[in-house]
Amino acid sequence: MQVRPRALVLLVALASAVAQAFGRFSYALLLPAIDRDLLGSYAVAGLVATANVTAYLGGTVAVSALSRRARPATLIQAGLACSALGLGLLTRAGSAGGLAVGLTLTGVGGAFIWVPAPGLAGSVVRPSRRGAAIGVAGSGIGGGIVLASALTWTLRSWGGDASWRTVYLVETAIAVVTLVLCLVLLRPARHRDDDAPVRAAALRRVPGWIGLTGGYAAYGLAYSVYTSYLVTALEDDAGFSAGHASAVYTLVGVGLVAGGIVLGPLSDRWGRGPTLVAGYLAMAGAILLVPLGVEPLATVSALGFGLMMSGLPAVIAAHLSDTLTPREFAGAFGRCTLAFGLAQLCGPPLGGWLAETSGGFLVPFLLAGLVAALGAVLSVDVLRATAAGVQDRGTHRRRRGTP
Repeated sequence: MQVRPRALVLLVALASAVAQAFGRFSYALLLPAIDRDLLGSYAVAGLVATANVTAYLGGTVAVSALSRRARPATLIQAGLACSALGLGLLTRAGSAGGLAVGLTLTGVGGAFIWVPAPGLAGSVVRPSRRGAAIGVAGSGIGGGIVLASALTWTLRSWGGDASWRTVYLVETAIAVVTLVLCLVLLRPARHRDDDAPVRAAALRRVPGWIGLTGGYAAYGLAYSVYTSYLVTALEDDAGFSAGHASAVYTLVGVGLVAGGIVLGPLSDRWGRGPTLVAGYLAMAGAILLVPLGVEPLATVSALGFGLMMSGLPAVIAAHLSDTLTPREFAGAFGRCTLAFGLAQLCGPPLGGWLAETSGGFLVPFLLAGLVAALGAVLSVDVLRATAAGVQDRGTHRRRRGTP
């Protein structure tokens, strides 16, 4: 059965929710309950969390290698199976070791789903709609976070701390249903380049690939500092109540739902390079509002950051998809994601050390804002390369005498 392009994009969005919102971000939402019910130590909880991030990076490397032989749909189906198994194990975890095993599986599964997903979504629509399609696919992450947040709040109000297992159980059921749907329906029409050899250096064919990769790494460091310390900075430095700070953080998730839907189509009209430069500058501005510690600027910061948090990866993915086949995309996006992931690992410890040595969170957020602005500077490379490509194509047409 061949699924229509719109339905395929929505299916990829659902798979993306399983990959990131359920397999990765749910742990942070459930962590207070997990700590009180099972672990009793935030230090141990932090070590358990590293299992997911490390496994995600390892899965990214594996996908980059396997993409030379496997089709994107096959990788996504394998990732869903791995994620569903990991989420199922999390519902039964009785120790930190059990949690680590489950999160390791969801980390690997998340990489197998998300790395090829944008390329597959972008390959089934016409080029002028590619950014929009990839944006919709990525919006599944934000929708999944909103769903996970609602589940967490509702079930904890009924069942207390032990209800974190029920949240994972519901997510497991959704993952299994998504897996079945993908096995039955995720059969896109064969692409004309499906049988062509995939070069390991496909990323280098992308205009401005160095700036694109460097910008994504800058995004990783800035994003990890912001999301790790937003609530703490608002409570400790700005004097917000715990409820107020948490409400502001929730708005990041609201912005996350819309980011890809807004920036993806915008990049179809403006071009990838200009949208990336503007997006990184907007991210920097959103980060630098946090140290001011006042409303409504904190709300504006959270919404703006959430929009850029999901919007920028959608534009990056669309730019890669403009040049590469779906199979090439998975390997190239995997390499970009590896740069992002390594930078993301550095953000929280660096931000924590700066906060401790400086006596507050002003310096960490200034650093994150400057790094996001650096992403804009690096993205000028994409803007120049794409502009040069358009100029070269125009010159070639004039030489051939075509309009």
